[in-house]
Amino acid sequence: MLARVRVVVPDRTGSLGVLTSAVGATGADVAGLRVLGSEAGRATDDLLVEVRDEDHLGRLERRLAGTTGVEVTGVRAPSLPADGSPELGLVAQVLARPEHAARTLVDGAPAALDVDWAAVVRLDRHGCADGVVAVTDPGPGEEAVRPSAPARVAATTLPRPDGSGACAGAALLPAGRRRVGVLLVRERGLGLHRSELWRLGALADVLAGPLGRHAEGALA
Repeated sequence: MLARVRVVVPDRTGSLGVLTSAVGATGADVAGLRVLGSEAGRATDDLLVEVRDEDHLGRLERRLAGTTGVEVTGVRAPSLPADGSPELGLVAQVLARPEHAARTLVDGAPAALDVDWAAVVRLDRHGCADGVVAVTDPGPGEEAVRPSAPARVAATTLPRPDGSGACAGAALLPAGRRRVGVLLVRERGLGLHRSELWRLGALADVLAGPLGRHAEGALA
């Protein structure tokens, strides 16, 4: 099983070696690493690790959390491989069939963008969600697609559809200047880091044309 573990470590030489040693000590393997950013002498990284099962992942998480200088801020399992650019493949699929832009995006988002579900929504003049164009199938009902904050390239708070608390990560991204937004949700595990949000915001902008026309057609 592949899992993604988000860690914060000192931004200095040797930190990667400390991480890989801790992972290896549990019998897990490092399958990939993505550096998300650095601030105030601390680096945020996503480790992609290969573990046997949930119990093995739990032991790995505890080992990392007990390593001096390492802070574990979230875990997502199962997760996507770190290689390749699946989001570019999704963009190509949407652009190839613009008449089905919203449906293609929301159904492809979980596998391509490592989210639990997605929705395309119409926006009112204030940039707030004002009607659902499409939502991942299977996914929550339209009543769950109600972020209160306006669309922007930033994380937002969204209750889980089952009422068990807030989603770990959610963002309502504006698609260019069109009155349409893309809602991406991780119910549990990892939040959406700002480096992910920048990339996903750019994706929404690229797809603004077909998504906007699809939303207008759905409204008509």
